[in-house]
Amino acid sequence: MSNAPENPPPPGRSWRNIRQEVQPVAMSRRGRRRRQLAWLKAGVLLTLAAAGGWGVHLAVHAWGHDRAALATAVHSDPVREVVLITDGVLTRAWVTAALALPRPSSLMALDLPTLRNRLLAHGQVRVAVLTRKFPDTLVVTLQERTPVARVQAADGAGQPRQLLVARDGVVYDGVSYDRQMVAGLPWLDGIRLVRTAAGFEPVAGMEDVSALLTTAQLQAPHLYREWLIVSLTRLAAADEIVVRSQGGMEAVFSRRRDYFKQLAQLDYVIDRTRETPAAPALLSVNLALDGQVPIRVQEEAPDRAPGVGPGFSHSNSQRKAKRDL
Repeated sequence: MSNAPENPPPPGRSWRNIRQEVQPVAMSRRGRRRRQLAWLKAGVLLTLAAAGGWGVHLAVHAWGHDRAALATAVHSDPVREVVLITDGVLTRAWVTAALALPRPSSLMALDLPTLRNRLLAHGQVRVAVLTRKFPDTLVVTLQERTPVARVQAADGAGQPRQLLVARDGVVYDGVSYDRQMVAGLPWLDGIRLVRTAAGFEPVAGMEDVSALLTTAQLQAPHLYREWLIVSLTRLAAADEIVVRSQGGMEAVFSRRRDYFKQLAQLDYVIDRTRETPAAPALLSVNLALDGQVPIRVQEEAPDRAPGVGPGFSHSNSQRKAKRDL
């Protein structure tokens, strides 16, 4: 008698082959409300961001193009005080006159770039920064040029006019400088002033001249105090700066050589000449040559040799001085 089932299941079928159709659970009313609320929040945030960006754009545009309208929208008091911060000698009264602010004038309505250009039109001002300090103060910060030399020019009526020259070659009228300081500046010679709409073109080569004058003023003030004229006639062609002193001596400097070394050589030559008994006066000292320092001394009439031009002497004392130097 067999134990096998009468109706065995067909081969290859299992519970995995049974179709199980499950309907998705429908979203509840509360879930739909939460989703709609999240979409609404996202839409509001996007709208606010777009409105803020547009407002910033309008503010920037108004700041650059319509300051009067911006001043009307933003409360601002009239300007009551101008504060000056400077590294030079210009005064608050001068700045106030140069700005020429209309009265009354709202702090927000001020056209700062235009006011800045008014200050920069004066060559003495190198850098100008204007800032608003609410509610009613305009702060002006200046960096001024420092003069290193003087130059003589003619005004519109042909009258002589003293101008100052800065380190960068800018020529300008000096304001509020100490008179004694200005009187101690050497005169420039051998230059040609070219007029422009704003004044004069900068003097070429003043960087080298300024370096020489500054070095002399700091390292050899006893020599600098006697300098009257600085000539730029030979600067472009021979790289030489010629300095004439009060006693009539002429010193030739080369901008290719170290100024401190040349000043030391000049000081040595002057000291040795003064130490020599009955030494004639120095007329010129050429410091432009490396390795030698030619000098020219004043010729004394009784010792003049026939055929020798003025300014040269063959006396024993002079030959001894030249040999020692």
